[in-house]
Amino acid sequence: MFEIEAHYHDRKIYLSDGREYPLGEILLRYFSANIKDLEDIYDVCKRAKPQLNIGSEYQPYAIGERAQKVEDAYERIFDIAKKLPPYDKQHFRRGVLQNLFAYYDDLFVNYYRGQKYNEDDDDYYFIDRSEGVDDGYISENLNELKRLPDYHLDDEKALNDSEKKQYAIEFIAHIRRIADEFKTFVADLLRVKNVFMPFADELCDHNSYPSTEKVIEVFQKFTATHNLSNSYMNLESSGSMCMGHTVIETKKGPILCETYRFTSLGAFLYFELFKCIEEKFMPVKCRNCGRWFIMKHTTFSHYCKRLISSNPPKSCRDISMRHTFKDKLKNDPVWEIYNRAYKQHYARFMKKKMSKSEFAEWGEYAIELRQKAADGELEMEEYQRLMRI
Repeated sequence: MFEIEAHYHDRKIYLSDGREYPLGEILLRYFSANIKDLEDIYDVCKRAKPQLNIGSEYQPYAIGERAQKVEDAYERIFDIAKKLPPYDKQHFRRGVLQNLFAYYDDLFVNYYRGQKYNEDDDDYYFIDRSEGVDDGYISENLNELKRLPDYHLDDEKALNDSEKKQYAIEFIAHIRRIADEFKTFVADLLRVKNVFMPFADELCDHNSYPSTEKVIEVFQKFTATHNLSNSYMNLESSGSMCMGHTVIETKKGPILCETYRFTSLGAFLYFELFKCIEEKFMPVKCRNCGRWFIMKHTTFSHYCKRLISSNPPKSCRDISMRHTFKDKLKNDPVWEIYNRAYKQHYARFMKKKMSKSEFAEWGEYAIELRQKAADGELEMEEYQRLMRI
């Protein structure tokens, strides 16, 4: 249900539906998503398997009502998935548990005791058992199915005959598979928030792309302990990946891609995160607006290029450069001397006491002096004297 197939070539990801994304773009969508109540949804998903296990020694009471709470959480998960790639173009057949309970209706008490369903009744529904429930879905028309709260365990005949026992085994197996799949999906969303984002942020805590040594250091730190109680606190997902090659058609012609199939969202995002690190398409948190952006193998910066004012147009990076320059003038005597000398020579140029070529020549000379002073090759007094010439 949440499996992903993606093709990778030349810092681009091609989804199976033909969409193309620059490397890091899908990861960035998840970094930027503001999803509420994820911990609560995860808690419901975590408890779904034991609460719906009809084969347990203490069979769950009000199983239909419990199933409805789980179904509500699953519907919320579908709503979340539909807002994010690659699931935003995917068709999800809703009513996972409602379909499953309907298929195994014989395990439960008829809500209308003593009554038989008639095709003319409003509450009549029909499930074709020949379809099977390999994917957990039966009907597209949920109006034909009973409400989940109407289901109750058959205390009088529960699992007494071999046919019902077999149905119960199948039902429990489907419940386990479905519960694990939804729980893993929510755990992967929590992993983005609790692990991937802090991991990426720590990699970029200096003003440069992380070195190999830095990546190893941070990776070892985040994988030093394995959290068994909350899997979403681990860097690696519980999903898996297999890899091959495929020729796909693009606007520029056919290309040979690496093809990856992921059994979970977490496995896919883990792959993209480390491809970003490898290719220097780093996810970076802007220190001005707090939003994430992808720094694409250019001059590294902790500030994004999003406009924060329109008149005049200014980006977070524009603001940061001005602040950085002011900080240098305030705290660095080398820059302070350079700036004072620059203003003096610029004034000479404006008063036509220096030609354009003379001012340009002095500018190159001044930058060389500034660098030597910064490297300790010039004493401050000598640097200041030379700057005045």
